[in-house]
Amino acid sequence: MAIRKKTGNAPAERLEADRKRLELLAAQCGEEAGLHRPLNDVTGGVITGIPEDTDLAQALSDRETTDLLVHLLDQNREQVERLREGAYGICEGCGRRIPEARLKYQPAATRCVECQAHWDRLNGRTA
Repeated sequence: MAIRKKTGNAPAERLEADRKRLELLAAQCGEEAGLHRPLNDVTGGVITGIPEDTDLAQALSDRETTDLLVHLLDQNREQVERLREGAYGICEGCGRRIPEARLKYQPAATRCVECQAHWDRLNGRTA
């Protein structure tokens, strides 16, 4: 088990600021985009008839944006929980400390560079 060394408040403060910003964005966009309503309701019923491309495209774009915001907010919440549990800054792949420079660049990192690269290769992702 790796021992967590305090790294200062900069990454924690950035995570908290990101959390507040994402919550505000999600609140502003969530209801308007209708993430939890059927797409037909969001588009004003145009899907049941012949949809106007602009309305449908806008509704789909709004919904995609909201989905992304909700995803980012969930990731941020996970990081805040890691911080509270004392696991922040510990690689979830190898258990070693994530270098300070990586956390400054990417405060939400849960893996060291090597483990993240390995995970990306396994999951078919590219940088």
